[in-house]
Amino acid sequence: MPDPQRFRATLYAVGINRCVDVPARVSRALGGAARIPVRGAIGAVGFESTLTPRGHGRHRLFVHSRVWRTLGVDRGAAVTVTLEPATPRPVSVPPLPPDLRGALGRRPLAARAFSALTPTLKREVIRWLTAAKRPDTRERRLEVGLERIEERYQRQRRP
Repeated sequence: MPDPQRFRATLYAVGINRCVDVPARVSRALGGAARIPVRGAIGAVGFESTLTPRGHGRHRLFVHSRVWRTLGVDRGAAVTVTLEPATPRPVSVPPLPPDLRGALGRRPLAARAFSALTPTLKREVIRWLTAAKRPDTRERRLEVGLERIEERYQRQRRP
């Protein structure tokens, strides 16, 4: 197991979320995968999370409000982060509803895009689709959802 990685970073906001950029050397030391499960601490507050790709071999760490509020810090604060690899937490994905399975069978790009989603995102797409109460709402969600998934997939693959 690699040694714990320590670095200083500035807390910033992406929408309502707080995060820090993880240096490329730390990303490499933690395995360099697209998504890296980690456990660590900011200051004295421990957490478990997953590093998300930032580009150019770097990652972003989203910092839960429980952490930054406990520390009494916010955007612009310099923090010391310690990270080490963690065992990924299993995420269960419900079976594909027949209408989603059929639509993915007719749309190869959507099928590739859906298969590239994380298990958590797959689960959320299925929940969002199946939460529709009326058939016309469900059809609309299916179309809109697949379009968004395709667009996201294409954006991520652009140089």
